Amino acid sequence: MINKIYKIIHNKYSRFLKFFFFLRYLFAIFFVGLLLFLLVPKFFNYEKKQEIIKDYLINYYELELSNYSSIEFNVFPLPNLSIQNSNLKIKDKPIFFETKDLTIFLKFKNIYNYENFKTRKILLNNNRVELDIDATNDILSYFAELKYKLEIQDLNLNLKKKENSILEIKKINFSNYGYKKNKIKGKIFDKKFKANLKDNKSFNFKILKTGIKADFNFDQVNEINSITGSSKINILNNYLKFDFVLKDNQIKISEANLKIQDSSTSFNSFIVFDPFFEINSDIYINKIDKKLINSLSLEKILQNQEILKKLNSNSTINYNKKRFTNSLIQKHFLELNLAHGRLTFFNKIYILGGNIECKGESLLIEEYPRLNFLCLFNLEKRGKFLKKLEITKDANKDPLNLKVEGSLNLLNKKINFKRININNHHNVNEADLKFLKENFESILFSDDFFSIFRMNKIKEFLLEVI
Repeated sequence: MINKIYKIIHNKYSRFLKFFFFLRYLFAIFFVGLLLFLLVPKFFNYEKKQEIIKDYLINYYELELSNYSSIEFNVFPLPNLSIQNSNLKIKDKPIFFETKDLTIFLKFKNIYNYENFKTRKILLNNNRVELDIDATNDILSYFAELKYKLEIQDLNLNLKKKENSILEIKKINFSNYGYKKNKIKGKIFDKKFKANLKDNKSFNFKILKTGIKADFNFDQVNEINSITGSSKINILNNYLKFDFVLKDNQIKISEANLKIQDSSTSFNSFIVFDPFFEINSDIYINKIDKKLINSLSLEKILQNQEILKKLNSNSTINYNKKRFTNSLIQKHFLELNLAHGRLTFFNKIYILGGNIECKGESLLIEEYPRLNFLCLFNLEKRGKFLKKLEITKDANKDPLNLKVEGSLNLLNKKINFKRININNHHNVNEADLKFLKENFESILFSDDFFSIFRMNKIKEFLLEVI
């Protein structure tokens, strides 16, 4: 029975079986031929093809290949040329790549034939770029405008200004095609980030697990190398938005609004990076949170000696009370000038019942900086001022003019009253100066510099000395 079935199958399907076994040999021949097709190029000398490769990179990718250690053919993952330890430069731009592995993925027709040479894509792996911060837009424009497939893996970007490192961004991965198109990943401040560049019109940035994200929208990049646009930045639910113009070594920031907790501020700034770093700002306080003021630490500010030496700044700070509010401070104007660590200031505060005007200077980069000051207290309606502070103690309500000259040791929390003049004709004697000094240091200056301006401490001090 079995023999009968075998004969039926053999007679009926013999041609099919013979064809199947023929295909088996055909596949084997095809596989061997394909393997030889892919392996033979490994023995070619690609040094002779370097000019073709250089022409292709400059014509299609605007990359100038200058130095390299070797060129090899690899089969996997797809046929490619691997160029080791190469130096690349973007055409007509001051941007240089040090690339450990430049991989050019070949089309099958170009494995043997290098006429009309074209590729699938190129990959730059293990790269380092040192870039002047002024050329940042050049590299963004290059990636956004490139038409051919490019992938970058493990790029370390060091942003510099006059050979000084400003910011280093590590392990950057980027692709201009596929589902990862224009998406950027990497590490900044040892934190992972992701970003997205859209047609050179917008740039979205987020540092993961930190609550920091930023959106930049660009209006135009014109022939005089200026960039205009707007930005929205969110840091732990504190918001900053502004318009900007970036040109050469300058940034103009306008219509800026900053919201931190319950504080709200608007400002305009002009920042110059070269030849010296300088910031000029006009700041308008719309709403102030007392907790934010109380959190300030002068000691921490003074620890940044190198920054204070290099920072040049001219700023004005303005505050006007809201309508229908009965606050003690009606209006405030402060002018600050900082150059090479030396601070000068002028301050005028309009309060209920009068005004306070102070000016002075301090060399902040000294080991124990001292603030020299001259203050004028004009209280034409002294009673109104005391009433606002809820000081009901029997006191003289007549107009009062004080001229106070002295100095503060900012870190040692000491004050020295050089002279106090009352109503332009009476100077406070030495015993009273010592009394005021002791109470000032024990009450107003018991914590830190900014605690001097707390209303509860001012009230306590006045109750003690009146």
